[in-house]
Amino acid sequence: MAFFRRPGKESEIDEELRSHLNLAIETRIERGQSPDEARRSALVEFGNVRATYEDVRSVWTWTALEQLLSDIRSGFQILTRSPGISLSAIALIALVIGGNTTIFSIVNGLLSKPAPAIRARNLVSLGWAVDRQPVHPVESYANYLDVASEARTVRPLLGFQFDRFTLTYRDGSYALHGAAVSTNYFDTLGLVLARGRAFTDDEARSSALTAVISHHLWTERFQLRDDVIGQTIALNGQPATIVGVAPPDFQGVWLAERSDVWVPIVAYARVRGAGRGLEDRTWGAIAMLGRLAPGASMSDARSELVTIAARLEAAYPESNKAKTIVPYRYSLTAAGDSLLAQRGLQFLAIFQIITALTLLIVCANVANLMLARAVVRQREMAVRQSFGASRVRVVRLVLAEGIAIATAAWAVACLFAWGVGKVVAALLPPANGVPMALDFTPDWRVIAYAMALAGAGTIAFTIGPAIRTWRQDLLPFLKAGEQGVVQGRSRLASGLVILQLAFAVLLLASAGLAYRSLSLVNGLDLGFNPTGILLVTVNSEGVPEGARATLIDRMRDRLSSVAGVTGVTDARVPPKEFWGTEPVRVAGAQKPVVAERNAVGPDYLRVLGLTPRFGRELTVDDRTRTTTTAVVNENLAQALWPGQNALGRTLLVGAQRQPVEIVGVAPNAFFSGFRREERPNFIFVPRRTEERGGETTFYIRYSGLLDTVGPAVGRALAEVDSRAPIVYMRTMETQLAEITSIVRVMTTMLSLFAAASLLIAMLGQYAVLAFTMKRRTRDFGVRMALGASAKQILGSVIREGLRLTALGLVIGSALSLVSGRALRSLLFGVTSTDPVTYVGVVAVLACASLIACWIPGWRASRVDPMSALREE
Repeated sequence: MAFFRRPGKESEIDEELRSHLNLAIETRIERGQSPDEARRSALVEFGNVRATYEDVRSVWTWTALEQLLSDIRSGFQILTRSPGISLSAIALIALVIGGNTTIFSIVNGLLSKPAPAIRARNLVSLGWAVDRQPVHPVESYANYLDVASEARTVRPLLGFQFDRFTLTYRDGSYALHGAAVSTNYFDTLGLVLARGRAFTDDEARSSALTAVISHHLWTERFQLRDDVIGQTIALNGQPATIVGVAPPDFQGVWLAERSDVWVPIVAYARVRGAGRGLEDRTWGAIAMLGRLAPGASMSDARSELVTIAARLEAAYPESNKAKTIVPYRYSLTAAGDSLLAQRGLQFLAIFQIITALTLLIVCANVANLMLARAVVRQREMAVRQSFGASRVRVVRLVLAEGIAIATAAWAVACLFAWGVGKVVAALLPPANGVPMALDFTPDWRVIAYAMALAGAGTIAFTIGPAIRTWRQDLLPFLKAGEQGVVQGRSRLASGLVILQLAFAVLLLASAGLAYRSLSLVNGLDLGFNPTGILLVTVNSEGVPEGARATLIDRMRDRLSSVAGVTGVTDARVPPKEFWGTEPVRVAGAQKPVVAERNAVGPDYLRVLGLTPRFGRELTVDDRTRTTTTAVVNENLAQALWPGQNALGRTLLVGAQRQPVEIVGVAPNAFFSGFRREERPNFIFVPRRTEERGGETTFYIRYSGLLDTVGPAVGRALAEVDSRAPIVYMRTMETQLAEITSIVRVMTTMLSLFAAASLLIAMLGQYAVLAFTMKRRTRDFGVRMALGASAKQILGSVIREGLRLTALGLVIGSALSLVSGRALRSLLFGVTSTDPVTYVGVVAVLACASLIACWIPGWRASRVDPMSALREE
C-alpha cells in the first residue's frame, strides 16, 4: 500500500494540519484563553482531525483502489483464521476445476492443436456441404483441381487421400497406412524433409512411381541408412523409388493418421490403371488443405469459395448440385474424420454440462461452509458497520474472501491439469507401433477456461453469504453475546443443501442408466458364441485384381489345415460400428427396407455356430452363377414377406435395384456386433461383388490356446503369398468390445462424476449439519435439561436432515426424467425412466444422507446439559 500512500506527501499534509491547528490555538491564547481552554475550543471548531486528513488525502490518492486491495489482502488473511474450512473449500473447488480443466485440456489438445510437425499458421481445411448440411470433408479429384486453379484466397491448396499399402522390400512384405497426395503436399504443410526431397510436378505425370517414407519406417525398416534415397521398393506390387524421408514427428495431417508412405496421387492412379477414376466427379475421396493468401481473411475465402461452388454446380449439375465449400481453421480439424473428430465436440458438450452440474454442487457445498463462517463473523461485521463501514464495504470483504479461495483453487487446478496431462500423454499406447506425439500441456485456452470456472464459482458460492451479510441487522448482534444470537440453519443454507442433493441425484441417475445399459450390452445374446473366433484381416492390394478371389480361396484352404482350427470363412467387413446399409425392396413396393450388407465366403454361418432356418448357405459356386444370390436373416424375410416363405424370391437391392435371389434364411443374430436396434436386418451376398476391395477378414473358429493358434495362422498365410500381409489380428470378443467403447467411456466418466458428486453432497450435508448442531449446543442442553432423551435429540437431527434429502430426491428425480432424453442415443435395453435405476439411486442417496445426518446427530445427543448451560 506504500505506493498509494506516498509517505512524503502524507507528511506534508500532517504538517499543514498541525500548523493550522497551532495557529488557531495561538489566536485564542492571544484573546486571553488559557492554553488548555484554547486547545479544546480549537479542536471543537476544527472538527475530526483524522476525518479531515482522509478527506484531503482522497483528493490526490486512488482511495477506491486502495480499499479494494486492502479488502483482497484481508480476504487472504481471513483464510488463515479458519484453516480447516479454508483448506476444505479450496480443495473442493480445486478438485472440480482441476478435473474438468484436465478433460478440457485433453480435448483441446486433440481438437484444437495441429498434428505434430505441421506449421498451422493460416492453414485452413475445405469442407463440403450439401443443402447446408455438413458432409464428409472430401471431394472428387476433378473438383479439387478446379478449386485449386480458381481460388485466390487459399493458395496453395493440397489434396490427399488415404490408402492401405503393402510394402515389399528385401526382408519381406508389410502392411502400411499411407496417402496418395498432390505434389505440393509437403511444401504447403511447411515441412522440411529429414532426407531427400519432396515430389516434383514432372513426377506426377510420370509413369515411374516415387515415394516419401516416414521417419519411423526409415528407422525401423531401413535402420537409418543414408543410402535409402534412391532405393526401390514395391507398393501394392508396383515398383517405387524412395526420394525423401519425412520429419521425425510427422505422421500425417490428422492426429488420428499414422501414415508411413506418401506417393503422388496422379502417378499412383496411373500405374494402378485407375487414372480415369480421377476424372469422375461422383467419386469423392480427396481431402483438401490450403493456406490463406497474404492479406486474405476467412470471410474473403468463404465468399470466394461460395462463388466457385456455384460455378461448379452450374457446369456439373449432376455431381455438384446444392454443394457449397466451407473453409475452417485447420487446428479445429486436426483429428480428421476419426471418431474423435465426429463426436469430440459432442463429448465436450456433454462434459461441459457435467462440469456445470459438478461445479454447482461444489459451490453449494462451499457456500454452506462460507455461510457457516459468516454466522461466526456476524458480530464482527456488526461492529465494523457501527464504526462507519458501509454495507458495500462489508459485503466486499465477503467477496474478497471468495476471490482468495477461488484464486488459490485456480492455481492448484492449473498445476493439477498440467501434471495429469503429462501423465496421460506418456501413458497413451502407441498406434501401429508408433508413439503418439500428443501435447496435452495447458495453453491459454485451458488457463482461461479454468479462470472462467473459478470466476463462475466465486459468484456462485459468495452470493449467498453476501446476501446474508447485506441483510444483517446490527442492533441484536451489538447488544447480545455471540452465542445468544445464533439461530439454526438459514433457509438459504437449507436451499443449497437441497440443490446439491438434487444435482447428485441427476448425476447418479445418469450414471445408473448408462451402467444398466452397459450391463445389458455385456449380457446381450448376440445369437452366436463369439468365444473361440479369431479375426485376421489381410491386405491383398499387392495382388493383381483378377487373382484376389483365387488367393482368398487358397488362404482359406490353408488355414483350414492349421492345427486347432475347426472352421474358416471370410467376409469383406468384420463386425464394427457401421457396416453400411442398403435399401432393399420387393418388386412393386414403394417404400424400401433398410438392411446392413456384407459380402461373405462359404461356411459363414457354420463358423459362427449357426445353421440356416431355411434353405442353404452361400457356397463357392455362388460366385460364378449368372444370377446374384443372397442369404437374409429372419427379420428381413418377415419384413418383406410376412408369414410367407422367402426362399426363391427376388429381392431388389440398392439404388440401382439389383435383382438378388434368396437362397437361404439365417437365424436372427447381431452379426455386426452391438446395435441399439432390437431387430436389425441383414443381407449377405457372395464376395465376388466386392473383389475390388483390398482387405479381407478371415473368421477362424479354433480350439485350444490362442498363443499357439495365432502364430501358426500367421505362418500359414505367409506361406500362401507374402504379398498379402496381415493388417491386424484380434479375437471376436476384442472386436466387439471396441464397438461399445464409447458407451464404456461415457459410463466410466459419468460414474466417476456421480461418485464425486455423491461424496461432495454427503460432505456438504454433514458439514452444514455439524456446524449447525455445534452452534445449537446450548439449545440441546436446555432441551435435555428439561427431560429430552438422547434418542429424541438424535431423531430430531436425523429428521431435519432427511427432510432436506427428500426434497432433494424429488427435485433431482424430476431433473433426471427431463435430462434422460439426452441419453436415449446411448442407452440399450432400458428407458430413461427405468424404475430399477431410480430405486437404486434413492436407496444409495438415502443411505449416504442417513450417515451424513447420523454423525452430527449422535454428537448432539452426547451433549452434557450442565456444560452446555454454562456456555454464553
